[in-house]
Amino acid sequence: MTKTSAFFTSIKDLFAFLELPSPPIQAANSRFSFLVSRHFASKIRKNDPNDPLLREILPTEEENRKVEGFIDDPVGDSQSEKEPGILQKYAGRILVEPTFACSLHCRFCFRRAEPKRAPTNFANRLNRLLSSSPEIREIIFSGGDPLMLSPTDLASLFDIVLSKPAITALRIHSRIPVTLPQVLDPQRDRSLFPILKNAALQKKLVFVSHVDHPNELDDASAAVFANLASIGAVLLNQSTLLKGVNDSAEVLAALSQKLFSQGVLPYYLHQLDHATGVAHFEIPDGDALKIMKELRERLPGYLVPRFVREIAGEKSKTPIL
Repeated sequence: MTKTSAFFTSIKDLFAFLELPSPPIQAANSRFSFLVSRHFASKIRKNDPNDPLLREILPTEEENRKVEGFIDDPVGDSQSEKEPGILQKYAGRILVEPTFACSLHCRFCFRRAEPKRAPTNFANRLNRLLSSSPEIREIIFSGGDPLMLSPTDLASLFDIVLSKPAITALRIHSRIPVTLPQVLDPQRDRSLFPILKNAALQKKLVFVSHVDHPNELDDASAAVFANLASIGAVLLNQSTLLKGVNDSAEVLAALSQKLFSQGVLPYYLHQLDHATGVAHFEIPDGDALKIMKELRERLPGYLVPRFVREIAGEKSKTPIL
């Protein structure tokens, strides 16, 4: 399968695949483009317009509503940028965005308003910054999805990080295990897995998957996580609380249990970031706390993610209690 054929870029084609009626005209008018991997789409129930995975990726006219308090940069990325694509919000670590490419466009994305082109001269700027910042202990690869980079580009960036003795941890945030698992298949040509394996031999490798619903997890994701565990990676997951997707203790408990069965611990459950066009996904704090109370009653403590909000300018994530 070519990289192009691995995706749906047409809502009409997706609806035909899912045996759904023609999509509403308004859905095609969103300013945030539509993209979903065929692998992810294969897990959406056919002939079900209310499937939670479909809600995650389908543009709707609700995105075009102007809602007070919902802005283009809700978490303060722009004010934390040290260089284009390099952010520092918290002590001892930096977040790098070497690409804005993703394997699907989540409709609740808080970076949906950012430019979708890679920053220029990124490797040199990253090397220069790290060489002058010995206090940095952890590098967080985000984006976009860093595992959408080519093997050559990813390896060159990892080599920079691996060459810095002060850095002890390399963290990757990615949707790839549930969207394009073949990218991390050790048997596949141009697999990224050998690059991660090499990194894990030299630094502590932390892999944070972004999975929001238990139906996203399948045999392919289990294989990815097993391979990552075999090289010593710490496996964590973060989710976003989303109306119509995972807004019940039952669904969140099933997600935690299924993640655990695949060797992954729930890490964070994020309250929705107030990005432009995502207000229809919001669950009020009061309702969310009731869900969390029931979740704690259903699960052992190690399977209950921390419920947090990211507030621009704060020095850490803020627990919601």
